[in-house]
Amino acid sequence: MRLVTKSREACLSAVETYNRASAMYREETFAILMINAWELLLKARIMRENGGKASSLYEFRHRRKKDGNASKLKEIKKTRCGAPMTIGLDRACNLVAGYTRDRVDQSCIANIDALLEIRDSATHFVAPDALLKKTLTEISLASVRNYVIAAQQWFGVTFSDLNIASIPLSFDLDQKEVEAVARKSSNAVVRFLTHMEILRIKAIADESDFAFSVRVNFDLIKNKDDTAIKAAIVNADPDLTISVESDKVPAGFDWTYQILLSKLTERYSDLKQNPAFHAIMTPLRANSKFCYHRYLNPTTKSGGKKAFFSPNVIKEFDAHYTRKPPTLFEPAET
Repeated sequence: MRLVTKSREACLSAVETYNRASAMYREETFAILMINAWELLLKARIMRENGGKASSLYEFRHRRKKDGNASKLKEIKKTRCGAPMTIGLDRACNLVAGYTRDRVDQSCIANIDALLEIRDSATHFVAPDALLKKTLTEISLASVRNYVIAAQQWFGVTFSDLNIASIPLSFDLDQKEVEAVARKSSNAVVRFLTHMEILRIKAIADESDFAFSVRVNFDLIKNKDDTAIKAAIVNADPDLTISVESDKVPAGFDWTYQILLSKLTERYSDLKQNPAFHAIMTPLRANSKFCYHRYLNPTTKSGGKKAFFSPNVIKEFDAHYTRKPPTLFEPAET
């Protein structure tokens, strides 16, 4: 579906802008592009729920009688050039939030509202502010994470062409600097951060796949640990290591084996769980880019392992199986 393709392009453009260190107006440009990505994705979902009818996205208004009063009859609202006007982002969020399955929840909607506030408040952020930068980064990280989850759930969109399990956002945060300037923020920044905190509190609800913001913490440990991932650091202590907690499944490895099988069944018409299938699976299970193995007891590394797969692995099966015919919402790849 063209809307889904354009939405994905907007998301990737947003991330590329954010990751470009020399980019000017970075956070604000990211918010504008990410809002566009979300709006297109939500509208594509609404169209699919309504049988692909474009009219499901149109904005309607009451006609006017000759005497100027509103009629009971409605007509399509038009843009300045006469094209049908479509519903806004708020309306699209509310519609998708009302669906019975795979819907957006309050955490996701609050994050989108935060993006809108970043866009609308951009002119007030004249001076650099460390606390503001930290908040913008955490909201931006969550918005990309939420988008990837929704795109995969709704349309099976993958990002395998980027050779990454999830889309990273580069950032440079100094917690000490944040704490030092927290009390020196401008009034405009303080108002913005207060509003962000209100949105965050509203987003606290039941367990959700979506998040309002994402916080990334790095613990630098100055000791030798054979289980840690070695980091090459110029002019630093050679024993410096970065340890990854082994009891947590890394972000981007969201599919269990059962979920992977269901996705493969949906995608291919001739899939069979036979020896040939398992021969394909064996090297993929051993590839850390596609599969993460978690011990059932990570402390003692015992009790067997459970495999978690990246959605990017699905592309590896295209050379072995026949894809089902394209539909309106999943066109053939070029």
